[in-house]
Amino acid sequence: MDRETLNEMVKLKFGSRKAGGPEIDLVKLAADAVYADQMFSAAENLHDETLVLLAITLRDKFGLLASRPQGPANHPPAVVEKVEVPQSRYMSGARS
Repeated sequence: MDRETLNEMVKLKFGSRKAGGPEIDLVKLAADAVYADQMFSAAENLHDETLVLLAITLRDKFGLLASRPQGPANHPPAVVEKVEVPQSRYMSGARS
């Protein structure tokens, strides 16, 4: 994460608190897309225009502007594909 994004997150946190919005956890904001979407939505509903613009900017930087994140229960299980290694190509020793 770059310095500019971190500064914008801090501005959103303190601006939201000052405007009477929710208390924002910065670590959770950076790590959890569902939580970030909820906090950005709450900030966008505040009456402070700078906070609304800041929330939209951060939503765009986090990649949440185009689509809404889904909860962890809605994600399909990852498909793991096995790759077979041919046994005839195994070579022992450092100079093989």
